[in-house]
Amino acid sequence: MDFWKNLFHEINGDTVLELACGTGRLAHPLLRDGAIYTGLEIEPEFVEAARKKLSGFGNSVSIIMGDMRSFNLKKKFDLLFIGFNSFLHLLTDKDAMMFLSCVKNHMHKNSRFVIDIYIPNPLFLYRPEGVRFPVLEYTDSHTNEYVYVEESNIYDSRTEVNELIWYFSTNDKKDFDKRQFSMRMYFPSKMNHMLI
Repeated sequence: MDFWKNLFHEINGDTVLELACGTGRLAHPLLRDGAIYTGLEIEPEFVEAARKKLSGFGNSVSIIMGDMRSFNLKKKFDLLFIGFNSFLHLLTDKDAMMFLSCVKNHMHKNSRFVIDIYIPNPLFLYRPEGVRFPVLEYTDSHTNEYVYVEESNIYDSRTEVNELIWYFSTNDKKDFDKRQFSMRMYFPSKMNHMLI
């Protein structure tokens, strides 16, 4: 959180646009520090959760449901960002370029744009197929049960897409939930090429 707050304080202005804002986890500290915040999110449940969570900030916050590959808010922002590896859900060059074009249309000459992603690690991409690796652990706020999450993946080097499965378990219920999702692995050379 300190990283994002410091970034906000470095800009000359107060308008912020977060792409793929989720439930507004990053919005809260920015709004407390004086941001005029807009969040764009495609998942209706996340939009509803963010609006509810941030309702106390009144006119300083706006959560908009929309696709980050195709949006026009008719406004320019001082700080624009996409956090938590959300950029990796853009699975093709076309999707990424559409996103970047929309972002550019919402920037003025002094805007700052930040993409938060990790650098792909071959040890992560080329793990043995079918083998699970620990990802995270947490206590479920509804059941108070301790949940651990494991992950398996299959990486396609041709498309640079990593297909992941997360397995959710408790001590009593193994694999009570399973989630599958895809992430594009953007290597630094690809990012440099797209951002020129």
